[in-house]
Formats: sequence, structure tokens, C-alpha cells
Amino acid sequence: MRSIVHSIYTHSQNFPNKTAVIAMDHTVDYSTLWKLIAAMASVLKDNGLKEGERVILEAGHTVEFLAMCYGIHLAGGVHVPVEHDAPKERVSDIAKEIQPAMILCGEHPLSNFGLSLMDLLEIKDPKVEFPREEMLQEILFTTGTTGKSKGVMITHYGQMNMCESQNAVLNYSIDNVWLIPTPMNHAAGLRKTHMSMVRGSSVVLMEGFKNLKSFFDNIKRYGVTSIYLPPAGVHYVLTLAAKELAKYDEQLDFLYSSSAALPGGDKEKLIELLPTVRKFDAYGGSEVGAVCYIDYNALRDDTKCVGKANPGVDIFTVDEHYVPVDATAEEPGIIAIRSNTVTAGYWNEPVLTANTIRDGVIYMTDLGYLKNGYLYLVGRRDDVINIGGLKIAPTEVEDVALRHPMVNECVCIPYEDKLRGRSLKMLVRLHDGYELDAKELTAYLEENLEAYKIPKYFEAVSEIPRTFNGKIDRKKIIAEQK
Repeated sequence: MRSIVHSIYTHSQNFPNKTAVIAMDHTVDYSTLWKLIAAMASVLKDNGLKEGERVILEAGHTVEFLAMCYGIHLAGGVHVPVEHDAPKERVSDIAKEIQPAMILCGEHPLSNFGLSLMDLLEIKDPKVEFPREEMLQEILFTTGTTGKSKGVMITHYGQMNMCESQNAVLNYSIDNVWLIPTPMNHAAGLRKTHMSMVRGSSVVLMEGFKNLKSFFDNIKRYGVTSIYLPPAGVHYVLTLAAKELAKYDEQLDFLYSSSAALPGGDKEKLIELLPTVRKFDAYGGSEVGAVCYIDYNALRDDTKCVGKANPGVDIFTVDEHYVPVDATAEEPGIIAIRSNTVTAGYWNEPVLTANTIRDGVIYMTDLGYLKNGYLYLVGRRDDVINIGGLKIAPTEVEDVALRHPMVNECVCIPYEDKLRGRSLKMLVRLHDGYELDAKELTAYLEENLEAYKIPKYFEAVSEIPRTFNGKIDRKKIIAEQK
């Protein structure tokens, strides 16, 4: 019977008046949240939703969204979130893929039933039946930047294991208040909310982190004690509001980042600005959750290190034939993970599922190696650039370049040169007041990298394209450069 909705129900009985969610200036306690969820489940069933049927729901940073998300869980349905204001074509493509029983989109998805949150609270004594652990809970569609968008299937069992494992490692207080400004259709933001609901702590939801006044107002007003930000968000805040962030060193318990590698230069700035705050970088994926963490405030090892495996997680490396190998920095292997959090598979993709998941082990798209029990991440298999037989992880080159004062953002890509053949090119978004000095940047890189990793070409750009969840959109960038 373990499930997020059962956890919320338990909290509603044990501490009904405790704040569960703050969103858009609306605050609900666990008692009210549970009433909304139970009523929503009743509405869904009354409208014909059956066990295992999929429901597309437009995500948002609202109480309404969470009530509907968890209402779908409680009704035995499968929650399929799509981004806020998702293009009709995107929703249509997902609908063709999963054949949903319902599509609930719009600014207020509840209006599809002619209801409001207040109407839900008027529903008396809704019948409740908790989902079984083996039932499918959610399907999260990936961004599709490395190929066709895939539907990652997560059961209640897998989701609860993710929440409990990560909560144990982070070891935060039940009184924690977590600020989550990232998209709620993406694993990062949604699962941090799931974790808080299982823990019985509080979340503050806000749409995006670029309104820095609102960002810091929320931290101050609601007594935020932890923040989730992707690396792009960390870099943005450090660039524009480092001094303001430093004011909250004594208030914050921890800052958490994931979804992509956090540049070493930004780690160093955070350590300087927030010396007493725990700072976590995590590794994992939509298919498995976060499976290892590093508190780089306590363990200042290497920018490639992403920590030790969580309890109950086995991480090892294999070759291209999936044979276990002792990988090294010079010869990294494919990262493999055995865990009770592994996805149930990819929706309607039996071949991909069989090739990716075998005997409870998922084979990631990332390369890395283990040293003294710690996992070191080299980069994505698809991102590694082959120059004359030498393999280069672009993130390593980018991480060094980001330490130079002129570089705000950058991306390293392969470049086809008629004279030199294949070489490296770096696109650079400069800090204000700087002009691109390729010679100076080359000299800096030569001091810190092997010769074959130095880009031959540099270009100043006004923007580095990113996906909606903050990852560099390498596929788009490379296509535009051809």
C-alpha cells in the first residue's frame, strides 16, 4: 500500500494543520490537500476513469495541479504531465502514443469538469481506494533532445523507493521548506515535490527562477530552507544576484542541483558564498531517479565526482557489449545501475526497453568510472566527440572555459573543417563588458587541458540554446552549425 497518496493521507491524520504546499500565494495544509485529492479521485472515477488508464494533465506550479496529479494516482489512473502551455502538436503527439482516457489542459484544468478547488472541498465523504504498489503511477516523456521523445514508466513501488532513498541520503528535517521553481512535468521538479509529500515537509512552488525579486521574496517570506535549481539556474543566480544569495547562508539547510553537470567554477562560488549550507550535486535520470549524491561543501574532490551510490543501489561500469569492466578516467565505461527504483520500461517501446534494462539493471547513456567507491562522470555517450581517434567529453572542456572571467556560458561542439578535417569549436556567450579574445582563451585552456582538447575555433554568440529544463541543447546547436 506504499504510495505518495497514502503518505499524504497519513500526514493529514497525524498533523492536519501542517503546511503542505504554498503556490501562487495559496497555502494548503495536509488536511486540505488530502480532501482535495480524495475529492478529485472521486470526480475522475465518476467521469469514467478506470484503473491503468492514462490522463494527460497540463503541469503548473499550483495547488490545483497537485490536487489533480495526486487525484489521478488515487483513482488508479496514470498521470502523464505535459509542460505548461504545451503546443497542441506536442499534446497531440503524446495522445497518439498513449491513447489517454482524458486530456486535461488549460490554465485551470479543473474547469474541464466545470469545477473549482472550492467545489472539490464541498464533496462529502468520497470513497477512497489506495493504489497497489505494482500499479503504474506516471509516464514522464523525455525532452527528446537526443532522439525520439520516450515515455518513462514509473510504478508506485519505484516512485516510493526513489523518495525514501533520496530522503534518507539528504536527511532533512520534517520542517524543511523546499523552493521548487522548475517545470512540474519534468522529473526534477515533480519528484522533489513527491519527496516532500512522503517526508511530510513543505514545498513552495514558483514558475521559473528568472524573476529574482520573486525568487528571493519567496525565500524570505516563507522561510525557505532548501532550494532546487538546475545548473543553468545556479549559474543565473550567481551571475546576477550572488550577494543577495549569500544573505541566506544561515537560513538555508541545503541547495540541490541535478539534470546536468554543475560547472566547477560555480561550485567554488557557492562554497565561498554559502559556507555553512550543504550543497548537493546528484546523478541519475528520469528512468531511475537520483542514485548518488555528493555534498561538495564537505567533499571537495573533483568536478567530475558525483558521489557514492545511495543505500540499496549498485553502480558499476560495462563495455559496449555490457560486460563489466574496471573503467578508468582514460578508458571510461558505460554506467550501469541496479536498483529498486529502475523504470518499468518505455511506453510502447519493447525493443528499447529490452536493450536498456536487463535483469533489473539499467544501462545509462553516460560514461564514467569508479574510484574508491565514488562515481566520476565523464559525459554522455552521444556527446563524446571523436577527433582522430581521441575521445573528448565536451563538458570537460566547457567546465575549464567557464572558469575564465570572459565566459558566461559556452558549448563545445565538433566542427568539420575542409583543411583540418574534424576539429573542436567553442561557442561563447560573454559576460557583459568583454569581447571575445580567442588567443587569451586558448592560452587559458592550454594551461589546464591536453592539446587535443583545445578548440581550434571560437565564436561569440548571444545565446546558448537550452531545453525547457535547462540542459544545453547540443543536438539543435550542432544542426544549426552545419
